[in-house]
Amino acid sequence: MNFNKKKDRGFIMSAAFIGLIILIAALAPLIAPNDPNVTNMMLAEAGHSAQYPFGNDHLGRCMLSRVLYGARTSVFSAVFITVIVFSAGTFIGVVSGYFGGAVDAVVSKFITSMQAFPKIVLAIAIAGLLGIGIENTIIAMCLVGWVEFARMARSFTFSEKQHSYIKAARVCGESHFRIICRRIIPNIIYPLIVNASLGIATVIMEIAALSYLGVGVNESTPEWGSMINAGRDYMQTDIMLVIIPGIAVFIAAAAFNLFGEKLRDRIKD
Repeated sequence: MNFNKKKDRGFIMSAAFIGLIILIAALAPLIAPNDPNVTNMMLAEAGHSAQYPFGNDHLGRCMLSRVLYGARTSVFSAVFITVIVFSAGTFIGVVSGYFGGAVDAVVSKFITSMQAFPKIVLAIAIAGLLGIGIENTIIAMCLVGWVEFARMARSFTFSEKQHSYIKAARVCGESHFRIICRRIIPNIIYPLIVNASLGIATVIMEIAALSYLGVGVNESTPEWGSMINAGRDYMQTDIMLVIIPGIAVFIAAAAFNLFGEKLRDRIKD
């Protein structure tokens, strides 16, 4: 009993921390001390001060403001991408696993071919073709991110449809739509949700990676990966230009990863 209470406490604390990160991202325009895009070469790489608590970057922009606004780009984009790939991948996987036959053969072969390449490599290639910008980054991540959910949903559905209660529902004349929505999805959705919550951390790091490589978000847009990319040329004079956004990526990714693990433990009980 005490062990369960400890796990409940850990889940609540991790969820509260995630809520705090999302709240900070949502309120960035209100709590940011300065405009994140205003440049002032007189303050380039200036140290921290009352007006600029995290100092200034190589163009004199407020680092704290850019980190706060970067949370909006990184966290909200990661959540949006995860919702899209979770929904699309689950739908494709369930349909493929339930109906089988030619549909499943095509989907399974496509999934296998997609998994032959590292996801981040495909995302870099697609983002490079589409061009720089947060919209194109989201499109690239969505085009490669649904595969994992489709594979899991297909596997779970294929196993679930073998149960006797599914066969009984078919004999009783229930429609395919009703069987999928009322009997299969409720029984396979929880591990998919856990995987999605863990996946947000991965997406945050992948967005940062694309921006760092120069195929993601524009350098002028406040985003943690683009901030690291912009600051790497000035590491010898001001290493904080890289460390500060790097810590932001680490904290956000670790928070969502911890939340996913606590959610998984809670569901197992």
